[in-house]
Amino acid sequence: MLPRNLFRSFLNIQGTYRGLTKSSYLLNTETSDNAIDSFDEFENLLQTSIEETKEEEKVKSFPKLLRESKFVELGDFKGRTVVGQIVHKVNNDLYVDVGLKFNAVVQAPAKDNDKYTVGASVLMKLLDPELSERFLGSKQDLTLLEADATLLRLLEKKE
Repeated sequence: MLPRNLFRSFLNIQGTYRGLTKSSYLLNTETSDNAIDSFDEFENLLQTSIEETKEEEKVKSFPKLLRESKFVELGDFKGRTVVGQIVHKVNNDLYVDVGLKFNAVVQAPAKDNDKYTVGASVLMKLLDPELSERFLGSKQDLTLLEADATLLRLLEKKE
């Protein structure tokens, strides 16, 4: 923040360099006192705002926000029955969006195979939200970029 003396001298120098007359200079000096008061008010407001922001940061830390999030409240996904939407079909494989990081890949049933089209809704049992394994000699897990699920049935649209 600017010290008061520095701010006052800045206003005086600014008025002097403009070529003001003595009466204008005096008027400017009186105005500068008001400007300094306004500056003090602004400085106090700014300081208060900074303190409030710091206090909010202390209260709302990331770990606390994560613990209180709706995502964490959902709990473990393994074994959960979910509704998904078919987003891609390759031969007999259905790629189903279940709202997680990766799509689930399941086999389309032989019966009524033509009903399982892109955009159709299906009911699934989620087995693993991310297929990953650590192979022998590896220090990191390798992911298949897909979720493991079991297809239960096709959901009919209610008309």
